[in-house]
Amino acid sequence: MATRVPGGGVAKNPFGPTWVGGKEQAQSLGDQVQDSLFGRPKPPVLDEDDVEISALMARLHVYRKKLARLVGDAESDYDLCLSAGTIAAIDGEGMIYVGREFLLGKAEEVDTQVGVIAHEIGHRPKRWNEYREARPQTQAELADLCRLEETRADYFAGHALAQLGFECEPLCAFLIGMQVHPHPEYFSADLRAKTIREAHAAGLRKKTNLKKFFPELARMTSASGDLGDG
Repeated sequence: MATRVPGGGVAKNPFGPTWVGGKEQAQSLGDQVQDSLFGRPKPPVLDEDDVEISALMARLHVYRKKLARLVGDAESDYDLCLSAGTIAAIDGEGMIYVGREFLLGKAEEVDTQVGVIAHEIGHRPKRWNEYREARPQTQAELADLCRLEETRADYFAGHALAQLGFECEPLCAFLIGMQVHPHPEYFSADLRAKTIREAHAAGLRKKTNLKKFFPELARMTSASGDLGDG
């Protein structure tokens, strides 16, 4: 979907990979996936050049670790770096590029920033190896796969926000506000927001039931607490 990036420019997706379309004759579906997800140039990396940025990145690192554990991966599977020209994007090695303007502009909206990072982690680049031996797909089939993967990432973002005790509406509003017009490779922002809301509601139900019936287990496994090294 086409979206305007704060500070100028237009991107297809306000966060997450920029799908660029598959190759009809790629060697395998895995090759198509890698090309679609990670075939574009990576955003330029910036230095964390002041105290405020360092503090904001440190805050996101705490949630990055919790989100990795929530999705079932190791904390070390993901990392963050400050970048330019993007809101947030993940590469094939799990590096999440966080846009400087997004980091500063949404500094007071922790739930939005955590939701965006959750969406990135929800793509789980290592999982894309499951496509490595699959047959190549047509452009239309690959577009369907792109939409499926975006939906998976959106669902995890909504579920994770609930588990961490955040609301999902700020993320939904951000997503809707960024859309200029729907893009054929993506579902509309309204539909994606619906997915996030449904996932958030499911996450809340799971969290509530766990606390009600298994309070000790809920306390031990709460994502809002510190499950790992912090």
